[in-house]
Amino acid sequence: MKTLVKWYKWILLAIIFQFCFLFYINNIFLNSDGSVSVINTETKADPLTGDFKVPEGVKQVRISYNARFGAFVDKDGILHIMNIKSNKDKKIAGLENDRITFFKWLPDRDMVIFSSDTKDGKAGVVQLSTYEADSETTRDYPEIKDLTKDSKVMDIDLSPYTNVVYAKINTSDTRSKIVRFNVMSQYAHVMNLGPDALIKESNYFNKLVYQNPGEAIYVYDGMTKVKNKVPVEAENVRILDIDSNDTLYIGVLGTNGMVTQIYQQKIEEGKLTDNWTKTPLKEPLRPEDIVISINGNMYCVSREENKIINIKNDLKASFRGDILEVLDGALVSMDGSRVNITSLKEY
Repeated sequence: MKTLVKWYKWILLAIIFQFCFLFYINNIFLNSDGSVSVINTETKADPLTGDFKVPEGVKQVRISYNARFGAFVDKDGILHIMNIKSNKDKKIAGLENDRITFFKWLPDRDMVIFSSDTKDGKAGVVQLSTYEADSETTRDYPEIKDLTKDSKVMDIDLSPYTNVVYAKINTSDTRSKIVRFNVMSQYAHVMNLGPDALIKESNYFNKLVYQNPGEAIYVYDGMTKVKNKVPVEAENVRILDIDSNDTLYIGVLGTNGMVTQIYQQKIEEGKLTDNWTKTPLKEPLRPEDIVISINGNMYCVSREENKIINIKNDLKASFRGDILEVLDGALVSMDGSRVNITSLKEY
């Protein structure tokens, strides 16, 4: 009898130990809903400069943060990754029945995230994937099924620190669906918005800033599942961007839809407050002509002069062709089928 009691005790202890271990793994070690504290010890290197050509008909080209790689979709819907230094071109997706419609680089690594809106030729099935350019490895997220046949991914944001992904999928002419993937690649429907909704994800906290144009701006907390209205006294505002330090930039719009002032505030653990840093503009600007760099510099694009102008100090930098993006230390522009990457020298 005593032996049997001892055995029961050991079995009970084993069950308790397993329960505690699994609870730790699921709720602490693999928890994607909490915030993180990150200390970046990497040495910053200036981005490469140079140029390369893309096939005729390519309109959209994106460059990795250090300008080592470029990405573009050709007229056949195939996603290419270009090694800029060696000029080597690799086709990585869209080779069969997949239609690649959205792609972007992560802000701090040579990884591109992209979407296929007709996975294996099946309408109403969307799949998100990542491609690591250095190791040439692809990772697929689970397929998102049961969508309308013309559903299309319009935007994706992936936080490199929380590993949470938010995707905006337009399911009709009047509605978009916001889907969230956690660190274990499990996805869930978060909310429905309008087709032109803007979304921006913070880097260090599981928060999504979103807005239907013409309406108020909200912050969705992925940890508490609570939505809070951003406190701004202006009636007409628009999300501009979030920089790498989690500072949110909002444009105050005049009656003509032009930005007259820029508000900025860092996203923290708690709610945003009404304590904004405000930058009035010397002249109203179109929202699409305002560029927030990854390190928080604010620029306006002068397409007539082929220059970008630092909003705070009026320093300028020149580019050739049409501006594509501003990296941390470099300008990317496109002149015909040639993509130019030049050093961002303000004068």
